[in-house]
Amino acid sequence: MDNQKRDLLQSLAMVSSMGISVVLAIAIGVWFGLTLDRWLDTTPWFFYIFLLIGIAAGFKNIYVIAGREIRKNDGSDQRR
Repeated sequence: MDNQKRDLLQSLAMVSSMGISVVLAIAIGVWFGLTLDRWLDTTPWFFYIFLLIGIAAGFKNIYVIAGREIRKNDGSDQRR
């Protein structure tokens, strides 16, 4: 496989992992919020709280994945 195809597949994998991590973070937040709302009969408060937490976690995941890829492409992949 030539370098151009390999780079294309790596970029596609990175974008896919970003999308999956955002969707999973939001889905877990929504599920947790709905479950707490059912248990505590506080509809819709925990749903909204954990929806916002899930969205924030999804954006944090994008930031971490993008930062890792930028460091990898710069050649300065130093561990903290």
